[in-house]
Amino acid sequence: MIGATFAFAAMGVAAKLAYQRLPWHEVAAGRAGFGALAVWLWARSRGISLRVHDRGTQWRRTLAGTLALWCGFYALSVLPLGDAVTLSSLGPIFVAALSPWLLRERPGARVWAPLLLAFAGTACIAGVDAAGSAGRPLGVAAGLGGALAGTLAMIYLRRLGPSESAEGVSLHFMTWAAILTGAIGLGHHVVPGPAELALLALAGAAGALGQVMMTHAYGLDLAARVSALGYAGIVVNLGLAVALLGERPTKVQLVGSALVLVAGLGLAGLGAWRSPRAAPPGGGAAPARR
Repeated sequence: MIGATFAFAAMGVAAKLAYQRLPWHEVAAGRAGFGALAVWLWARSRGISLRVHDRGTQWRRTLAGTLALWCGFYALSVLPLGDAVTLSSLGPIFVAALSPWLLRERPGARVWAPLLLAFAGTACIAGVDAAGSAGRPLGVAAGLGGALAGTLAMIYLRRLGPSESAEGVSLHFMTWAAILTGAIGLGHHVVPGPAELALLALAGAAGALGQVMMTHAYGLDLAARVSALGYAGIVVNLGLAVALLGERPTKVQLVGSALVLVAGLGLAGLGAWRSPRAAPPGGGAAPARR
């Protein structure tokens, strides 16, 4: 999961650079298309099976992941990299807040402190320069929607488990995400130049690497432990945004990101050290290997 975090960070930087000339849906389609090609070439060269047995869960994972891709890449096109990544990290926190309705579970009293911290952090991010950018409120809304859709995708990944091919699961998602994303952008494309094609290829390859590593991670260990490691992405992306993109987050933005980071780590820690034999979400079997 740590490797996936750095791969997704590289994808985000490449996407932000591509947005200087290309619309968000074209960047998202390029990320998915080049990613699918990279996974297919890797699997073919290594003799890895691409067959997925649980087709129903795979399709739910693909549709949820495609919605998360759309929301996340739109948010990334109008928000600073650090803000977009921070919002995308809110998914597990949403699940905890909505667990009485989504999972028919009552969260313990200890959950409310991380939830309040997370929503305070989100308010900080959403309120920064809201009047100065026409696309920012919609970008924040898209980031929140993408976080929820992404969490549903992670739940389906956990249900697929380690018995399925991570490459097969990732290839199915990225192939259909590229097709559907390309379809919604028909008639609004810009012909990319060599530099833009290179950035799309980099975003696709890095995203594919992160996708496969994340799929392995969620198949092999408890979701709480894996998601806790994923929160390192907030720090990594903020650093890359400053170093490579010239973004200068305000103090309010930094405070908001820090609150979400602390909330996410605290919430994951509440369930991270359960017995590894505990059943994953949905009542599936426990992972067979660590």
